Amino acid sequence: MSIRDPSHSASGRSSRLGRICLALALSVPVAAAAGGLTVLHGFDFDDGQYPEGRIVQGPDGRYYGTTYAGGVYGYGTAFAVTSAGSFEILHSFAATDGQQLDAGLTTFPDGNLYGSTPQGTTQVGGSFIGFGGSVFRITTAGALSTLRTFTATGRPDGDTPGSLVDGGDGYLYGTMARGGNASDAGTVFKLAPDGSFGTLHAFVPSEGQEPGGLMRGSDGNLYGSLRYGPTANPHGAIFRITPTGSLTILHVFNGTDGSGPASGFVEMPAGTFYGVTVSGGPYGGGTVFRMTADGTVTTLYGFNGWDAYEPVGGLARGPDGKLYGLAFGGGTSGYGAIFRITPLGKLTVLRLLSPFDGTEPVAAPIFGSDGLLYGTTTQYGGAPGASGSVFSFDALAPQPATLSMTKTCYNEFGECIPPFDTIVGQPYSVQWSSANLDACFASGAWSGRKPIGGQLKVTPTKRGLYVYRLACTGGGVTKTTVVTVSVI
Repeated sequence: MSIRDPSHSASGRSSRLGRICLALALSVPVAAAAGGLTVLHGFDFDDGQYPEGRIVQGPDGRYYGTTYAGGVYGYGTAFAVTSAGSFEILHSFAATDGQQLDAGLTTFPDGNLYGSTPQGTTQVGGSFIGFGGSVFRITTAGALSTLRTFTATGRPDGDTPGSLVDGGDGYLYGTMARGGNASDAGTVFKLAPDGSFGTLHAFVPSEGQEPGGLMRGSDGNLYGSLRYGPTANPHGAIFRITPTGSLTILHVFNGTDGSGPASGFVEMPAGTFYGVTVSGGPYGGGTVFRMTADGTVTTLYGFNGWDAYEPVGGLARGPDGKLYGLAFGGGTSGYGAIFRITPLGKLTVLRLLSPFDGTEPVAAPIFGSDGLLYGTTTQYGGAPGASGSVFSFDALAPQPATLSMTKTCYNEFGECIPPFDTIVGQPYSVQWSSANLDACFASGAWSGRKPIGGQLKVTPTKRGLYVYRLACTGGGVTKTTVVTVSVI
């Protein structure tokens, strides 16, 4: 399928402006729980907007993160929130600190938090000069120290740093999306807590371009993704790099097995990695995959867009040994989804997000020490005018089953208008989505087993009333729905 609405894209932010009216209409209180989900905080401009980066649990038990925009200067914030919803702004970023924080924070054994900004601006006399991002340290009390800034040209260190990872050897490791050499393909770097910096590897197009966030494997090596390449391949790759800089390209995606691998790999057991691609796969909506240590990739699940699509943030391992993730879009409304998948590939949509939850998540969730799943959304969030949310979700508890089905008519009005829906020769479609249901069966004008979410497109050749019935089951529950289409 083609993704339904260009505004539903993690690579762009146009949907933020287009949904302001709905956000202003919301009036439910923050921290109201429904179906196991609790909005801990809904963001407004003053305390930040669009929390795009991952959150982490700090040594004090609080959850820490960053926002892309908002705050005192409009350039983003660092924040802390408790499991009970007590919220604190740690720092409002000025342009000279760096801006548009989209990578989140990382904990380190010294008790501090480390993060990056992809760009920033300094004023020299009467001129404003941009720089290529920064890495910083921030205490749990909010004291910020900029460890290093990078040139806007990306040479020689690279520019546009992403998320950092604790290498377990006293150093932090990260990637630069661009720069490093004349190829401008990005780098992997090594950073000491005192700001000492070194480039481990500068990519060339024959290896790939735009490296993403890293994870540390049980073998002590680092694993990351490349958005593009090698060379002209648009689908990306996965690489392994040692702490001394020896690089191996493990797998190159071809579109059929996924496209655009995201950061956020999970290793279980040792030598077996699970991850996601943002797009591609058998239905175009992204994939969940398993990779062995030699780079062999198996597609476990392909999203079709109506179950969910664009699982951009990566995965989290649950206490039950299953994997959990967030999708940017999902369901007939397209607001996003929380899903669970077993190591063998059985996927369950646990919740289709709504504006009351917050929508369009782009970062991986985490499990807190209390066994709840924590995550962020970039839109709405349960409060009037909110621009994203931090939430907790009881992913291990039974969740309510839901099933919905709608119809779309492709006439000059773009909608189904009584007293009839369409005419012979003019196409229409039926689309459905569900949560916490495992198997769907159709009857009436269609038949057979159906996926847990999908779309049927029809060009009618005869007039009449077409009745589409759908029954979905899961966990001992059966949900039914029906849509009728009148053709003249």
